[in-house]
Amino acid sequence: MPPPNPPKPDPQPPTSAAPKSVSMRQVAAAAGVSIATVSRVLNNPATVSKETAARVQDVITRLGYAPNPLAQLFGAGESHLLGLALPILHGEFYTNLFRGADMEATRLGYHLIVTTITTRPDASKRDSVLGTGIIDGMAVVIVDSEDPIIPDVVASKIPTVIIDADLSSQGLDSVGIDNATGAREAIDHMLRWVEPSRCYFVGGPRQNWDTMHRARAFEMALGEHGWKVKPDQIACGEYSPQWGREWALRAIQRGWLQKAAVLAGNDDIACGIMRAAEDARVYVPDQLRIVGFDNTRMAELVRPKLSSIALPMEQLGIEAVRTLVDRIDHPHTPPRCTRLPTKLIVRESSTAMAH
Repeated sequence: MPPPNPPKPDPQPPTSAAPKSVSMRQVAAAAGVSIATVSRVLNNPATVSKETAARVQDVITRLGYAPNPLAQLFGAGESHLLGLALPILHGEFYTNLFRGADMEATRLGYHLIVTTITTRPDASKRDSVLGTGIIDGMAVVIVDSEDPIIPDVVASKIPTVIIDADLSSQGLDSVGIDNATGAREAIDHMLRWVEPSRCYFVGGPRQNWDTMHRARAFEMALGEHGWKVKPDQIACGEYSPQWGREWALRAIQRGWLQKAAVLAGNDDIACGIMRAAEDARVYVPDQLRIVGFDNTRMAELVRPKLSSIALPMEQLGIEAVRTLVDRIDHPHTPPRCTRLPTKLIVRESSTAMAH
């Protein structure tokens, strides 16, 4: 007798489709806030009002939203990443800028990634800096008025803030330094003892934004004292001690530095001038007064100590990120340009000369 057929298993109940994941964009829309605000509620709720945080949390609970790290990293428009593009990654100038930007990004619930910009003609600028698809916005430092990356930055579709250059007329928010304030302070300070005809500005590359602004500020400050600057009172070269020394050696040969004053484009240039003057026995500050720009640690280390115009670099990074996040939150507001004030720090290199 054949064995009975084994009983058939009970049919499995139909498997329900996997629940569709909820995106941060949907949470933001349901709560009536921006994606950035949702990110801040999740990462740094202290930066959001209690009422807004409660409303967002209610929506998160109701929709069952669960942050996915990979989705956050690669999801368009909700990566919670900001980019910072710098010309270089060394030096006090950029270290302090990065510190401020990173601190503010963290406070606002974002992470910051840093890259460098190259101006080599064969470099793929867009691939290396823009259009990566994983960042919500980019802050770009542009120091050269002829930088070939400018058209790519202007054409980029992601929220962008420019640091140093002013591209607000081209539709981009810009944050920079008010070079004129510090330069005017320095000129007023030096003109207490030096004639306008004996004042010189020695800057960096001619097409550099800071060089142009500082040279213009120098010219305007002397103009306010009734002096029209002559061409040989302004020189442009490099932001290096070597360029400062080279200019000083020529100036010494022409007899320019006796009872004179120099506003240097940065502290490196100023130190090069001071070294050349010392070698030629032109003594600072008795025979030559000098003020630098940037107020780096070098200003305290050289002898005599260097007077310098202090730049709020950390605050510049903070302001750039703050402006960028505001642009992400409010994409349709008019572009704006913010300039942060500078301050002259007086030290031994520009004290009263002996007569």
